[in-house]
Amino acid sequence: MLINTNGVILVLFLLMISGCSQAQDAADPSLKRSGGNPNAAPRVSNDVLASNGFSFADQRRSMCEISGPEGRCRVEAFVFGETKVDEASFTCGKLDRATYVGGCIHGKLDGLSLVFADGSKKRVKEAFISYFEQGRIAYPALTSFLAGDANFGVQEQGKSYGCVYFGKWDKSSERCALFIKIYGTDFFTESNAQALRDGTFDLDNYRAKFLEFVQRKH
Repeated sequence: MLINTNGVILVLFLLMISGCSQAQDAADPSLKRSGGNPNAAPRVSNDVLASNGFSFADQRRSMCEISGPEGRCRVEAFVFGETKVDEASFTCGKLDRATYVGGCIHGKLDGLSLVFADGSKKRVKEAFISYFEQGRIAYPALTSFLAGDANFGVQEQGKSYGCVYFGKWDKSSERCALFIKIYGTDFFTESNAQALRDGTFDLDNYRAKFLEFVQRKH
């Protein structure tokens, strides 16, 4: 009886590769590729986000279309009121001129992204950096008003506060310590605030740091 040795070796080799690939995919169930696309940024599970201090709004909000490098993409109407009585809060009027930098999966913003909130009802253009899941923003989110003194702040559910207004005061270490842990001590710099204004902010660098942080055991 003749055995095709080369064929047997090839089959065994393919089986070994398949087994290794499956083992790698199962190694970290908290990170999954978006939409089955091997080139997409990993998605982070809600449990992992929660364990690192992030959450989503309890209420469902209207979805708004914004534009970006992957075409039109939907996000929830997440922009708070800007005055004591603001009837446009949580409406698409705060986002009808908005743009994004990030991934659009199945028509919705997904992964760590940058949204430039601007609209017919938005008083001051504002940048938001946060993780998005199917268009929903995770809180707390980093913010920066794109007018006046260079600045960074934080938006939580129901409240917002400043981290630093350059040339005036800096409370980033006491108010915004979570983001220093995630992105490093050099995040809250005037150059980063300026980069948000001139379009040179390095989101890829901070996306990598975010994913590294959420995978780390604290």
